[in-house]
This record gives sequence, structure tokens and C-alpha cells, in this order.
Amino acid sequence: MRRSILVLTAAMTFVGCLVFAVPGGATDRNGGNDCLILPSVDWGDAPEGVLAYPGVIGKFPTCRQMNVVGTRELPAGCLPRSTFPGITGHIFHRPTPTLLHYWLGCYSDPLGQPMGLDADFEGKVNQPAQGSSVCANEATDCIEAAYGLTFDQDECTADHSDAGVTSSLEFSTCQLGSVSFTTSSCAAEPRVVILNILLDMNHDGDWNDAQICEPDLCAYEWAVKNLPITIPAGCGAITSPSFLVGPAPGPSWLRISLTDTPVVDNYPWAGGAGETGYEGGETEDYPGMIQQAVPAAPSSWGSVKAIYR
Repeated sequence: MRRSILVLTAAMTFVGCLVFAVPGGATDRNGGNDCLILPSVDWGDAPEGVLAYPGVIGKFPTCRQMNVVGTRELPAGCLPRSTFPGITGHIFHRPTPTLLHYWLGCYSDPLGQPMGLDADFEGKVNQPAQGSSVCANEATDCIEAAYGLTFDQDECTADHSDAGVTSSLEFSTCQLGSVSFTTSSCAAEPRVVILNILLDMNHDGDWNDAQICEPDLCAYEWAVKNLPITIPAGCGAITSPSFLVGPAPGPSWLRISLTDTPVVDNYPWAGGAGETGYEGGETEDYPGMIQQAVPAAPSSWGSVKAIYR
């Protein structure tokens, strides 16, 4: 059996009182204090039924009804992390009934009130960007430019008002990658939530696959699966555990989700939401890039492999 790679001992750092002020142009459409408002659900926003990359239609689970189907490519010896893909589904998050919300990103409005948990009627995505979602006729919040394309989105890279991911989403082939992000929590004490990260490592527009980094290491597109992490009260800054990136350079959409409970095994292609969604948390989607790594010296590669034995 080939070995899958996920380092769960990577450092996670927390900052309990960090608040990022928002310059103009905030995209939090709820307005007001998001710890006191019961918003509608949050949805994912990766491309579905439109171009994800030049010449590649996105088959990521975003829209309520789209009816596209991804594929699953698993090398021999790499056991599946998800169920076999069918018609794409969607993911959404219901607000916690106690108003002890938490979400990705940590920002404050001009009055110093916490913000960043937006209200979505459905997934907010389109390509080319035109100001409304392909999922439903709903206004989108920002325009993301990547791969020579433009995308309508809910949050955009470094938008300073909504985006939770703070690291550059540039990865290297057959090297360890990680994702840094901020969080907000309205609870008075630290809380345990579930982290999931997906990365399209073979650039085919879905998150169902795995690849081999020689000689026998499995790099899974479900890069971080149902990992409990602790987020602090107020604002937090966290770096995910390291995961192995696949051998194919190219464009790569990433999804990151925080939920109260573990996601189900159809999460990469159906979102796992069903008709009830997940309670608490948020999902955010971003374009990234996998670069060709500079070849490592044999001694360096041996050290990397030793970490996972």
C-alpha cells in the first residue's frame, strides 16, 4: 500500500485579540455586528458549470442545481478518501442558533464591530465576471482575476474585508504545503471546530483525485480531512498542518471549510450539505498555483520521506 502524507504535528498559532480594520469597499452585505445578527446561510464559491481554468469547466460542488459530474483518478495503492463522484452537489452553513458564530477571516467595520460572515442566497460565482452568480441571479461581491480569466466571487484574495486565507496559495510539486488563515469567534472561550482543505492538484476541475510523488507517496486532493483544531475567542491566526502536493504543476482551486462536525465522505464532489447543511462555520474558495519545484538533492528528499514513515 502506498503511503498518504499529512503532517498533524505542524505548529498552529493563535492570536486572541487581533482585529483587522477594513478600508473602504467592504463586501460584508449584512452590515452591523456579525456576532449579533442571524445571517442567512454561507455557500461555497468555486467554479461550477463555467471555466475554472482555460479550457477546463469547473465541476466543484457549489450551486444547488448544476448537474455536472467530475472524475476520480486514483493510482494503484492510494486508497480513496471520498466516495465515488456523482452529480455535483453543494455546501452551505447554517448559523448557530445561539448566535455564537465563527467564521473565516477577522475584520471590523468602521464602528469596530466584527464582520466577515456574509449572507448568501446560493453560491456566488461566475466566469467571466459580470456582477451576478451563475448559480442564481444574486449579486456577487468582488472580482477575482486568475489564469487570464475573471471570476465573480463572495470573497477575493486579500480583499481586506471578508477573505480568511492569508497565505500565498503558491505550492511546489511534490513538496509540503500548508494554508494560513484567520478566524473570528463570538464565543467567550476557545472552541474546537473541524478543518477541511481541498486542492485540485491535477487541474481537472474537481477535488476527487490523488497522485504519486515517487517513489510511493500519495498526494491527495482532499489534503486535510476532518481535523479538529482549536480557534480562540475573538480573532485567531492559524496555519494548517502540512500536506503533500502532487507532481503536476499548474492552476489549482482551493477550498477551506470550518464546521461544527466532521463533513461526510462525499464532501469533495457533493459538498456533503444535503438539504440541511452544516451548522456553524464557513467555506471559502480561492484560485492557487502549483509551481514546478527545483529538484531536491537526494539527501533532502530522503529527509522529507523520513517525516512520513
